[in-house]
Amino acid sequence: MSNTQPQGNEEVFLATTALEDFWDTSRPMVFLGEWCLLYGRRSFWEPLAGRLLDTPYDSADAAENACCYLNRVYEQTLSLLGTALNASHGRNHRRRYWRILIGPWLQLYLSAVYDRFIHLKHALAQYPDCTTLVLSAESFVVPTDTLHFACLLAEDSYNLQLYTRILTVLGKEFPGKALQAPHNSLCGKLLGNSWKRRAVSYAAKIYAGCSSKSFPAILLRNSYFSKQVELCLAVKNIGRVLPVWNQAVQGPSFEVDPVKRGRLQEIEIGKEEFAQCLSTMLAMDLPQCFVEGFDSVGSKAGDSYPTKVAAIFSANAWYYDEIFKQWAATSADDGMLLLGTQHGGNYGALNMMPSENHELAIVDRYYSWGWERSDCQARVIPLPATKLAGRKKIGADNKRPGILWAATSAQRYVIQFPFLPRHFNEYLAWQSRFVHSLHKRVLSEVRYRPHYEDYGWGTVARIKDGVPDLQVESWGVPFQASLKNCRLYVCDHLSTTFAEALAANKPTILFWNPQANTLRPEALPYYDLLRGGGILFDSPEGAGAAVNQVYDDVETWWHDLERQRAVGIFCERFARNSPDAIALWSAEFKRSSDA
Repeated sequence: MSNTQPQGNEEVFLATTALEDFWDTSRPMVFLGEWCLLYGRRSFWEPLAGRLLDTPYDSADAAENACCYLNRVYEQTLSLLGTALNASHGRNHRRRYWRILIGPWLQLYLSAVYDRFIHLKHALAQYPDCTTLVLSAESFVVPTDTLHFACLLAEDSYNLQLYTRILTVLGKEFPGKALQAPHNSLCGKLLGNSWKRRAVSYAAKIYAGCSSKSFPAILLRNSYFSKQVELCLAVKNIGRVLPVWNQAVQGPSFEVDPVKRGRLQEIEIGKEEFAQCLSTMLAMDLPQCFVEGFDSVGSKAGDSYPTKVAAIFSANAWYYDEIFKQWAATSADDGMLLLGTQHGGNYGALNMMPSENHELAIVDRYYSWGWERSDCQARVIPLPATKLAGRKKIGADNKRPGILWAATSAQRYVIQFPFLPRHFNEYLAWQSRFVHSLHKRVLSEVRYRPHYEDYGWGTVARIKDGVPDLQVESWGVPFQASLKNCRLYVCDHLSTTFAEALAANKPTILFWNPQANTLRPEALPYYDLLRGGGILFDSPEGAGAAVNQVYDDVETWWHDLERQRAVGIFCERFARNSPDAIALWSAEFKRSSDA
């Protein structure tokens, strides 16, 4: 597969999708991006000798520039859309209300549409006479809610719908084909459900309803505390800390109302070409829960939560739980205190972190895992990480067998800038380089733990093509149990599990590409401590050499005083925990409820 060179007079077929029914292999083929080329189907597409379009993000800072541009578009669109939805529903909600309610969807939507728009413009500039196949309008899907939309973004069929709609707005007409929408299993994986959860949720709801009538309580929803810690907090603070465990559900489907959506189509976001494209598409792409299902969700919110609490606390219910979001947004309009906390080890570190910025914009107080920040709406307060509270140190133990290597995944399509799929291609290449740098004896000790969602990358197949005997561990093994039972932990990405391992004082080797994980200046000294301590490496070969060297005696290596000092300083800033975590959180919740 070669990269394209501009040849505008060549009649080619532009493949925008991995769905081979939407390819015309009788023509010279150009693939819009690497998402079209599934690893598991290379025996089909390699003989086609097609061309892969070069990336429109050709400069080092192109993705960050796109992120900054979309931040401006987001604020403008949020204001216009909030005003339009207020008029449509006969409400007068504040800007913050709509930021809480539609903000997570709008951030993803803008990134997705902008990326698809830029790719198509880039392709049409090089191949103005190309042809393609698009999705027939009768196959279009309107997402039910934010979670449904996020899951659809992982599907080839919905991305084909986006490409089709953008081509239409650009005035391009191509032959269309119908396609039945595939069953999406990702939503079920993200939500989960069982009768035990439903029973516990019902009991917790009764307790919350009774207690909120007696005390100024803090309601916990998806707090990232373990269930045991939440129970300890509830017992220690009777009636003042109310865990709510009702399971989030995927929203029902409503009949699309063309009249309501027609009024929303009058929104004019701007005069430039992308803004006009966005203005045309936005009304029909809004999830149903914000339009047709708005009142229904509001009614369920009133039935699901207490009418009055002192404050609402959550780590990540701000994203996909529409009933919670509408209740929290209404409560914020009424002056209720919103409390948030981080739910990832890269918060406070990455230079551009859209989720962190969103959470800091909607809550009043935000509890970090140790870092501080002042350039935001929320007051940031460092406290022991909710995810780590109640956990004990694991430490180094040469008697433990094996190396646990945790991997990650990413969608094949852009879902949010500045994170690009090509970074994941580089990540996969780094994985191969790492595994081939290990001594054969050490490699036999490795348990490779891929992410539960592959998104079509064929991650396990790729790595086993190079190392057929590599042990693969499934997510059926709890991460904490696997971490405890290994001798050495290896993490190849900047996320949450490496912070958990360091907080547990588990011998750890880290490696990732610093150019794909740009850190903010105030975080650099802490990560440099890990580099200086021989824990973090900027190349897979460096990490592999370290694993080869330390595996036989991790205790001596890990207990080095300077290395332990580096780990302690880093964790205090980015993975803070304390034996007194429950007491510290109890005191903080008391201050919030008494405020």
